[in-house]
Amino acid sequence: IHDHDHDVVVMTMAIRKTARLCLLTAISLAFLATLRHVNDDINRLNHLRNHHSSRRLSTQTRTYQPQPQQLSVPSSEGYTYLIIHYHKSGHILTQNLRDILLQADPSTTRNYIDRFPKRQHDDTTKCPHLTLHPNTVYVQSSPDFFCNIHTLAEELLTRPTKQRGIKLIHLIRNPFTMAISNYKYHSQDPLPEGENWVKRTNPCLVEEKSSVVYAQLFMKTLVASPGAYRLMEYDDFQMIHAMCHRFYDDESLTNHTNSPGFYTNLLNLPPTEGLLLATTYLMLGRGGDILRMANNIIKLRQLQLLERTIHLQQHTLPEFHDESKRKVQVLTMSMDDFIARPKGFLIQFLDFVSLGNEGVVVGSENGSNKDTNGYGGGGELLSPNEKEEIATRYEQMYYEKVSAGDEHITSLLSKTTKEVVTDGGGGDKRRNKETETVVMSHAELEQSLRENVLWGRVLGNIENLVDESLRGVHNWY
Repeated sequence: IHDHDHDVVVMTMAIRKTARLCLLTAISLAFLATLRHVNDDINRLNHLRNHHSSRRLSTQTRTYQPQPQQLSVPSSEGYTYLIIHYHKSGHILTQNLRDILLQADPSTTRNYIDRFPKRQHDDTTKCPHLTLHPNTVYVQSSPDFFCNIHTLAEELLTRPTKQRGIKLIHLIRNPFTMAISNYKYHSQDPLPEGENWVKRTNPCLVEEKSSVVYAQLFMKTLVASPGAYRLMEYDDFQMIHAMCHRFYDDESLTNHTNSPGFYTNLLNLPPTEGLLLATTYLMLGRGGDILRMANNIIKLRQLQLLERTIHLQQHTLPEFHDESKRKVQVLTMSMDDFIARPKGFLIQFLDFVSLGNEGVVVGSENGSNKDTNGYGGGGELLSPNEKEEIATRYEQMYYEKVSAGDEHITSLLSKTTKEVVTDGGGGDKRRNKETETVVMSHAELEQSLRENVLWGRVLGNIENLVDESLRGVHNWY
């Protein structure tokens, strides 16, 4: 019994010793874990300090070189400006808007043209990687906005910094006039400089490689997303392909190389048929800028809806209704409107740029906001008088350009004249080739598109979407 009691005592002491060791070990591990978290927090704080310090330094070293009458750049982050356009919706105009904006907002320090590849997107996200910066103007043609709306919001607002917000100017166009402008531009003789790709391209074969993928991307936006419009059906893409081959493969136009080329077709087909062929290229695959324009109208609506939903959840909806306080501000403008009234177009643009923009007033001598000579007292970038002066001067320049003639202004080509191949009444154009002069006005070309079974329906639906967007009609309110 004595030996048994001794063994119990020894075992009890061993257990107590082991327990004390375990407790000390647990305390040590907890302390080390706490210390590690503290060190991580310290390192994170140091990283943030260094990051912000480097950002302040980089901002200071990239100061904008103002005109003599302008003041220094405000120290706070300003807006990001993104000007979007498509083929025949204002290529030259967008660059002019950029130049005007750089003069109007002295906080802008940089500008880029096509900073990310046009008509391309990441295979995973279905959007391009934007990497937009504040105090910067971007002019971008034909972006692929096929990603989900949360990804698009992230790309626009949080890469690489959470800037003040983005002012997005979206230049669109009536799809009928866009199609006619595209046809007139690429069927000019001689062909405008830099457009030789039209001579080498087979529009039907090139777009077959990508049209299946793009048809799925377009239809996902047009059919299966909030605020979408069923502008067309999947079967319509096959009809567009068939139309392309029907006009492009016309053997009567084949020359000695058996490869007439897109340009040869546009030159020699009757205007109504050449217009149909040219329009297929704006609706297929990567080249489909009419559909890309419609896709992006819907995506930008969804982006505004997302911001509205967040305000609704946070019970701050009145703040959303004050457009100047939105993180995403969208101005949709029409190239057709610019052609009809360039001065009013420019004033609308300058009003949007000034909305909620509390930068330094251009022309101010002491940095204070003037309330005389037309200036508002709220830090407006431009006074009403200055807006009027800029718009008037640009309108005069544009009309001078119109008077002098310009190959890029297709509205100057009021009539389309073509020497086209006919069958001479014999029923076979390959054997009985004759030519005749065909003259068609813009109105006649547009009527031919509207009367076409396919284009009348599809372009008509896109036209309704464009009109609603320009009027500010949002079917998700």
